[in-house]
Amino acid sequence: MSHDRLDSKDILLLTALKKNARASLVSLARDIDLSRSATHDRITKLEEAGVIKNYTIIVADTVLPSVRAYLTIQFEIGGGQTDVVHSICQIPGVQTANCVTGDIDMIVYCECNSMNDLAHIRDAIALFDGVTNISTRQILSTSHAP
Repeated sequence: MSHDRLDSKDILLLTALKKNARASLVSLARDIDLSRSATHDRITKLEEAGVIKNYTIIVADTVLPSVRAYLTIQFEIGGGQTDVVHSICQIPGVQTANCVTGDIDMIVYCECNSMNDLAHIRDAIALFDGVTNISTRQILSTSHAP
């Protein structure tokens, strides 16, 4: 199942799950105007097709980790940041690494327990070939879309 083969019920279901991945089948079925079994079948097909890859939670900002930051990274011109993105994701504390366009080459999201841990992440990234600049943007607060 490709993304262009999703129908309006699939989109409604995905939207409902994105709002609350723990919603009951009965609640989801009511939201998309299908039976419980039809809703279950759709969820199963979306999971098997890889459209739904994971279920997650959003944790309150007051809960660990206490340090969250984005690192913006620049590489030498012609450097292969796509070659190291998976290695960077293996560093403890790194949650995601995204290659991007513009005046920076990569944005790395980190969660850790101390500023010292964040410094270790920065130091580990700085060891990769071609890294010319790392800037840290510590997260002060977060809001989520409804």
